[in-house]
Amino acid sequence: MPPFSIRATVKNVFCSSSLSPRSTPPSLTMPDPVVSIQAKRFSSGQWKDAPQAPYDNSLPTSLNIITWNVECATPEVARRLTAALDYLQFHAFPEHKGGKPPHCLILLQEINIDAFDTLLAHPWVQEWFSVVPGSPEAGWPEGATYGTVTLVHAPLANSVCVHFEESWMSRNALVTDIAVSGRYILRVVNTHLESLPVGTPMRVVQMGVIAGMLKEAGGMLVGGIACGDMNAISPSDATLAEKNGLLDAWERRRDGEEAEGTTWGYQPRTRYPPGRLDKILYTESEAFEIGDVRRVAVGLKMSGGGWVSDHYGLACRVEIKQD
Repeated sequence: MPPFSIRATVKNVFCSSSLSPRSTPPSLTMPDPVVSIQAKRFSSGQWKDAPQAPYDNSLPTSLNIITWNVECATPEVARRLTAALDYLQFHAFPEHKGGKPPHCLILLQEINIDAFDTLLAHPWVQEWFSVVPGSPEAGWPEGATYGTVTLVHAPLANSVCVHFEESWMSRNALVTDIAVSGRYILRVVNTHLESLPVGTPMRVVQMGVIAGMLKEAGGMLVGGIACGDMNAISPSDATLAEKNGLLDAWERRRDGEEAEGTTWGYQPRTRYPPGRLDKILYTESEAFEIGDVRRVAVGLKMSGGGWVSDHYGLACRVEIKQD
């Protein structure tokens, strides 16, 4: 598998706002801390280290990816997370009727630390998924009260968490390397970029780090995909992917429907305009292609009322080219 080498230097980036928790701008230099993660898998009544991925003829030729910010701040975090996982079990892959899913990754953002045990206790997660990280302490930045989690039902070759040095909100990039057909590696990054206008210059740095990981040369890496809440709220965010050499899966869809791709701003309506905060970005590659890009969990409420999340999710299908 390709080694990780996060290297970048960014100068002359200034951030000034009354919302800023610091009085002076940070020094925007890399490398960022990289924490190796041992994925966990439920077995014999407890969570244990997940076994190494088999490199055999059963490696997948396709992969389903779902990314969803499940929102950490609204009350009833455990109940809402259970409702989100129930929805994914029965509606993300309806042809499987709540049983064994196809090869897939489910990338979740804003998992509240108080609801992490709820995630680990869900029967569908226990039956079919490896969890990265297996606990907040195993991968999240120090002091984080919410974070990213990736559920893996695919051959997992490696996983690390990159803690963004330039973050006031304990944000990170959760990286999983997936073994696919041809014994290649597809890198999938789960991220939640810095929030608010004050975070705009940090999103520039964070996206640069992610793009560098996806385009890292060497080994059997054929490229990668970055999914998550990109907090695209400033004019500069509209071109952030393009400037880093990444393609936007929603913008490259062929059907042309729901062109705006809004994922936030309706559940509930706020004084802020709705926006396409969540994205699926990827490197151009002859080894894979992305299709069936769509929104999921639109209008989803819990029984008795109350939104499951203030975000819609996004889904796509990755096809590995056999030649």
